[in-house]
Amino acid sequence: GTNNHLWAHEYNKHASCINTLSSSCYDTAYNPGIEVVDYFTRAFSLFRQLDTFTALERAGITPSSSKRYALADVTRTLENLSGGRVVLRCSGRGHDVLHEAWYSYFLKGSLQTGQFVPARELGSHVDASNCAKEVRYPPKRCKGNCPNAEL
Repeated sequence: GTNNHLWAHEYNKHASCINTLSSSCYDTAYNPGIEVVDYFTRAFSLFRQLDTFTALERAGITPSSSKRYALADVTRTLENLSGGRVVLRCSGRGHDVLHEAWYSYFLKGSLQTGQFVPARELGSHVDASNCAKEVRYPPKRCKGNCPNAEL
């Protein structure tokens, strides 16, 4: 998409603490801005490998305006997909609207060329889920001009 504020926010929140993105890690091959390209290239690669929507659909968990799903079923489905622990975050008054999934990995090597190893333990994030025991998975709603764009 073209929401530059979103992309800047995501980079500043998630990539700014990755030391292998420092310009000094590039030796003579550094071109200003390449660290941004490297970060989003890896992020989109992981996104494509973790087809969350298809995994949920195959488990019978599909967007619905009225249906509720057991949080344990959603979590188990996504943990089977990733091979590691997943934290689900919810919104809404009752924290029952599925909002996001946090996949957890250890990185062996640099972000640019390293291997992402599924994390089976979450450390301080073990209780990070704020969801009710049953959650809703509502259909996406488009606000404004919403072309059908693929990532």
